[in-house]
Amino acid sequence: MTHPTISKSKFLSGIQCPLLLWTQYNDRGIIPPTNAGTQYIFDMGHSVGDLAKQLWPNGVEVPAGGADRPDLDATVATTREYLKKRKPIFEASFVSDEPGGRRYVRADVMLPVLGEDRWDLVEVKSSTRTKDVNIWDVAFQAGAIEGAGVKLRRLSLMHINTSYVRHGPIEPARLFATDDITDLARNRMRDVPRMFAEYAATIDGPKPVVPIGAHCVSPYTCAMKDVCWNHLPEHHVTTMVRAGKKAFDWVERGIHDVADIPNRDLAGSQRVQKDAVKSGRAVIDQKAIHALLDSLEYPLWHLDFESVNPAVPLFNGTRPFQQVPFQFSLHVEEAPGAEPEHIEFLSVDSNDPRPALLEALSQIGPYGTVLAFNATFESQVLATLGMTFPEWKPMTDDLGARLRDLADPFRTFSVYHPGQKGSYSLKSVLPALTGAGYEGLAIADGQAAGRQWLQAVYKPGLPESDREGIFEGLRAYCGKDTGAMVEILEVLRGMI
Repeated sequence: MTHPTISKSKFLSGIQCPLLLWTQYNDRGIIPPTNAGTQYIFDMGHSVGDLAKQLWPNGVEVPAGGADRPDLDATVATTREYLKKRKPIFEASFVSDEPGGRRYVRADVMLPVLGEDRWDLVEVKSSTRTKDVNIWDVAFQAGAIEGAGVKLRRLSLMHINTSYVRHGPIEPARLFATDDITDLARNRMRDVPRMFAEYAATIDGPKPVVPIGAHCVSPYTCAMKDVCWNHLPEHHVTTMVRAGKKAFDWVERGIHDVADIPNRDLAGSQRVQKDAVKSGRAVIDQKAIHALLDSLEYPLWHLDFESVNPAVPLFNGTRPFQQVPFQFSLHVEEAPGAEPEHIEFLSVDSNDPRPALLEALSQIGPYGTVLAFNATFESQVLATLGMTFPEWKPMTDDLGARLRDLADPFRTFSVYHPGQKGSYSLKSVLPALTGAGYEGLAIADGQAAGRQWLQAVYKPGLPESDREGIFEGLRAYCGKDTGAMVEILEVLRGMI
């Protein structure tokens, strides 16, 4: 028996999937590296945590010590010394002995209770509410802290307050909201020792056999998902549109391919998807295509926005996680099949991009359909811009009224190609219909575009060549989105 040390992150891995937990200790090399999107979430969490510390300016922080991971003995020893000072402590570290191993935690914030020998524990998250997994997180920490001989009074979860609106410097006291989860967490604490013993046995035992299931994507997308799902057939039941957890019910019943799902289990667009997979051909409803094409008025203004939605608002008048557009692309078709003109805007500095973006958006003429793909996003961006900048509201209202959605026939599965694999996103429809997608682009999805823009305009010391490279990639990506719309519309014209 190795008697492993289990941290709170590993404990949460055990809750999600025993195979993930076992692999983290016994075969870590097969776990794919953290992708850029996940790393961005981690970095955002660290930034939010640093802001929270400003609420306790007299606080002291326990340094991690180790190069790649915390030095367990050093952090625990430093925490013992800091506890004597009765000041707020950040990253206080504790070890408690458990059946089968040791429990190790680094608490975000420990606050001394005035006039008592007890402490309050505060866990800080960059999310907007307390989630079930957070309660397990705090329960695990509290048990370790009390197991180390430290008395706790209140257990709290601090998260982002979405009603906060920035005006001037960030105000941490208003940016955060705090939930008292003492009772919820203490109710879970009694189960943690049993679960800890189970997880320690899992780590020391043979490799678990765990079928895929909802746990692969909840509460987080598992780091092992690509490894565990790489054997699935091309049209696995998890690609069935709007299947949700039902897909894993099919897996449990031994049904793995979309073509094998009984019709009685399917409705509407799901049957269309199955029929397309079985036939290997696209399903085309010409009436739906005619309805779309007949609704278009020329010139066509193919529009796409790119935006960021950081947890900590960047600009005055914005809220946490509010979408702030920093770029758009327009492809303009004067007539069906005409060579399109390309117009674009990209903010290249750290100023609020919206005033300049609105000015550039005024290049859209007073006539013609504004076309977007999955246009709900563009509609929301335009509406928010109009409310925030009233002087531009007549223009944004007009553009919103002229907005049509190129995704409509794909959303209703009136047009469906088996290559879409249950998705009607632009990234799925384009290669399915044309045979070519976003290959070769340095930036190939909207989340990456937002991350890269933030890096280009805010990262200190970034070489100018790197900045320009990012801006070039952003222009290519956003332009590809509206160019793709032109291509898809041409394919639809050819279907009738």
